[in-house]
Amino acid sequence: MRVTTEIGNRHEFVLKRALLIYEDQVSRRDQFVTLHDVTRDNSSQELSRLGPGRLLTTAFLKELCRGLERRGRAIILPENILAYTSDLLMWWTPPRQHRMFFSDGAEDRHELHGQVCPHPALVWLVRHGRLSLRALDHSVRPTPTTPLTVAPYWNTEPSRGDVCAGDMRRPRETDISNMLEWEEGFFNSRFTHPSGVGKLTSHPGGFIGLWTELADTQQFPTQYLVPARQTLQQFVGEAA
Repeated sequence: MRVTTEIGNRHEFVLKRALLIYEDQVSRRDQFVTLHDVTRDNSSQELSRLGPGRLLTTAFLKELCRGLERRGRAIILPENILAYTSDLLMWWTPPRQHRMFFSDGAEDRHELHGQVCPHPALVWLVRHGRLSLRALDHSVRPTPTTPLTVAPYWNTEPSRGDVCAGDMRRPRETDISNMLEWEEGFFNSRFTHPSGVGKLTSHPGGFIGLWTELADTQQFPTQYLVPARQTLQQFVGEAA
């Protein structure tokens, strides 16, 4: 077996070390890793063997990461970005006007379907393709200590802000280039049902009463937002 790999005409990569992963067959969680040098038979450079194993160390992992590191492209972040990692994206949007769509049901839903309503400032958080949502009672870029409020929408769980995707069209990747797709996907999907336990709004008429009152108005009344008992830092921390 030949163990060299050629890429282009300037590099030749030779197998030098191997990692073996051992897993507990009962728990399926407990693991350890051994590192082995690759040796070659003196009589044949084509024949390779694994040398004695030793436990993997953090020093070797750091060395490996340095070897695998590639220079990434610099990205200029939009000013509404609040947090961004390889698998997490959080941003905020100021109040806006947008149509709301509802599933078939009672007459009050039918009357609201397609109506343009004012919406509060929102904090959007996407991690591993899942959306969570909170609202803000002021249209100001939040800081880590800013208290958040419950996003006043069906399909959105009050205690954690998790959004039930339902028929929502979602981007395949978590990237700053598709924030608008997440926003439009959320607002253009159908609100179908309450999700989870907790109050979505303090409006005396509840969810339907709130949005019935707001149809074709210009400003969302933030006094009807319910405190989430969570800061921005806690929101992103729990997601991570």
